[in-house]
Amino acid sequence: MRDRASTKDLAQPAGWAGRIRRLTLGMVLCCFAGFAAAHTSELDQLIQVLIDKGLISVEEVADLRSEAAQARVQEKVKLIASELGYEPTALLADDDAATQVRRLGIESADGRDRFRIRGRMQFDVARQNFGDDIQNVARQGHAFPDDGIILRRLRLGALGLWREHWEWQLEVDFAENEVDLANAYMAYLMPHGRLAIGHFKEPFGMEYATSSRYISFIERSAASDAYKVNREPGIMYETLQPNWYLGVGAFGHGIDYDREVREGWALSARSSFAPYLSDNGFVHVGAGVNKRRNAYNNSEDEWEEVRLRTREGTRVIDARLIGRDDLVAVRDFTRYNVEFAAGFGPWWVQSEYLMVDIDLDRDRLLDELGGNATDKSSLTQDGWYIQSGFFLTGESKNYRAFSGDFGRQTPINNFARGEGWGAFEVLARYSVADSLEHTRVGRGQKLEHWTLGLNWYVMPEVVMKLNVIYLEGERDNFKDDGWVYGYRFQYDF
Repeated sequence: MRDRASTKDLAQPAGWAGRIRRLTLGMVLCCFAGFAAAHTSELDQLIQVLIDKGLISVEEVADLRSEAAQARVQEKVKLIASELGYEPTALLADDDAATQVRRLGIESADGRDRFRIRGRMQFDVARQNFGDDIQNVARQGHAFPDDGIILRRLRLGALGLWREHWEWQLEVDFAENEVDLANAYMAYLMPHGRLAIGHFKEPFGMEYATSSRYISFIERSAASDAYKVNREPGIMYETLQPNWYLGVGAFGHGIDYDREVREGWALSARSSFAPYLSDNGFVHVGAGVNKRRNAYNNSEDEWEEVRLRTREGTRVIDARLIGRDDLVAVRDFTRYNVEFAAGFGPWWVQSEYLMVDIDLDRDRLLDELGGNATDKSSLTQDGWYIQSGFFLTGESKNYRAFSGDFGRQTPINNFARGEGWGAFEVLARYSVADSLEHTRVGRGQKLEHWTLGLNWYVMPEVVMKLNVIYLEGERDNFKDDGWVYGYRFQYDF
């Protein structure tokens, strides 16, 4: 017994020395993380004393400096999650293994790796009552139905965070029994922004930047839809700042490889600022420009056709008045936009003006169209919209200044037993798209929309929309009108 006690006593000094060493290392790490910037000289003197006494090695000091720098970067990334609510950096519960039911997520114990799945389903029903002239022009030789039902979007994707600083996303659309690529990219996250490479939206336009999950009406306005940009392969930098946004990028043209086509390219930029921002109010101003060089088909010795079109307010009724015929012999084109939005309590308003300057190749135009070609060397198409809404149940529009768009709308009370009836919003919009200037004589069109809407936000993930649209269509030889009635059930997770 005495021998065992003696052995234990002999082991105590070494154990205490180890504890002191670990405590010292912890104290030094805290010093690095919290006071390195303000007390550099005093900290260096302390470290030298610890080295001289043999309590810490030079190698351990270097490791601690590296850990402190990583800790500072982690804090900045966490700031993005807490202050801006930027989705890929949003934290899960503070458990070793954490999941969220509505949005399934898996997070590593140290929080450096995160994985989520997401998806959306948009079920649309619509009916039309068009004048004869619109029906004859818009059908393009094919009859379209008076009513119909479609799955407008059916998407499934995943997004996550890898090694704390790398955001990634992959999303595909299965609507219309086809598989189309939506987002597919990886981005490096920095305290001030993100640098992304892959396939995603070009930065341009407030309504187009807002996800289809969060747009106010069933479809975007006629102007936004006709003159929008697309998802393209490219590289883009975006800021992550509390009250302003800047996105700039360079993009290619399509993801299909064709050796006969000389690929086009685009340079795009969008910026916005919120001069006023509060818990239930905002003012937003912004502008954008997108310069695109068209692709050229070497085998056909002609420029690729350019499609700037919009439908009649719903995809269910596949009528095309704006953009019934594609533009030919387009060398390059430049889009411009200015945007404004504001919200005060339950009321909000949003507006944009969009314009496209189109540069034509006269020689190719005459070769392709002959006497049907316009006599112009350049064209201008433009449009604008103004839309407004009011929440009958007291909610405020979910404006996101850090990205210059709108996010998920959350009811004050979800529709559930013992909770409430969800959120109700009434809407109105006017939009016009003027594409009367066209490469083919007599093929230009103009479209005006007047829309009334009612949205029922059952819960944040479920919304129902009802739109009643009156439209007037104009062409060189006619002016006609019609009605569209649309309904959408939407679920996303």
